[in-house]
Amino acid sequence: MSGMIYSEVTRGWTEADRARFSPGHFTHLTETGSTNDDLLARARAGEALPFELISTDYQSKGRGRRGDRWEAARGRNLLFSLALPLESPRETWACLPQLTAALVGRAIEDILGPGHRLGAKWPNDLLYKEKKLAGILVEISLLPRPVAIVGVGINVNLRRDELPDELRDCATSLYEIGECESNRWFLLGLILIGFLTRYPAGILDFSDSLAWVTDRDLLNGRTLRVRSGHDRLTGTAAGIGPGGELLLKLEDGSTREIVSAEEILWK
Repeated sequence: MSGMIYSEVTRGWTEADRARFSPGHFTHLTETGSTNDDLLARARAGEALPFELISTDYQSKGRGRRGDRWEAARGRNLLFSLALPLESPRETWACLPQLTAALVGRAIEDILGPGHRLGAKWPNDLLYKEKKLAGILVEISLLPRPVAIVGVGINVNLRRDELPDELRDCATSLYEIGECESNRWFLLGLILIGFLTRYPAGILDFSDSLAWVTDRDLLNGRTLRVRSGHDRLTGTAAGIGPGGELLLKLEDGSTREIVSAEEILWK
């Protein structure tokens, strides 16, 4: 099955692109606990290849940034994890979620076509008309060598009536937006070409991705309550900094740079 899907993903690619992402870099699983866990295990064993990717039709133990469950109807959505070697300076690593948002977001907007525009909710969500369409989870394995595992979940062919009642007003899918089914593997191919073209250059020169997410920043100007480590902060979102950090203007007039957060509540 992996071989057949690989052919769909890489249809129309150049030989140079296929050389960097060969059939040995791709595994598709009918079902797994978590593609991030699967690829993290390979990274920690020193076995993950640069740009190695695991996709699945169904995750039974998928999770979000705070450990939230990410579970989707079987075969409806695009669920995958990608291994990226971390050979650039450590201070650039914080740009990865926003680089991923820009690459995934551009591919989705290409699928949706003119007139459709996404919103970006720092640090890891893409929304359409303020309904969640995609989520991103970046996890780092430091040993035996630094590797980022970039997990992505995109609601592709999910129907509204397949969502739990409590999510129907806050989540959407490409199917619900365009009123037709989309090819998951064509979309994955677009995203992968983006990574092959823009990584690691896109975190060494972050300006292009920063401009994309800044232009679509849904938090900017909103009142936020942020939990980051031991800190509980309230302030006004003031954009995204040059390293991908959230800028939060506090009530005393100072600005905090938030690199990671366990919870963001917005008004």
